[in-house]
Amino acid sequence: MVISGVLFETVSGRVKEVASRLAHVKGIEITGTDGDNKVAAVWRGQHGAGLLRAADQLLKSDPDILGIFPTFVGKE
Repeated sequence: MVISGVLFETVSGRVKEVASRLAHVKGIEITGTDGDNKVAAVWRGQHGAGLLRAADQLLKSDPDILGIFPTFVGKE
């Protein structure tokens, strides 16, 4: 199991809506927001490659997500 700390950057003012959508994504646990444009989360998955594919899909499918930035990556 791969675990990653992730910072999602959103369109300004859309953080609550994005956090709500991300909370429904398998493996993502929201840990907080800055109230404007950043969502902090822990993201777990079976493989790092799977997390990369999922991140790419999120960026393509959600226009409110501007960037996804890992802060740490490890194994559980």
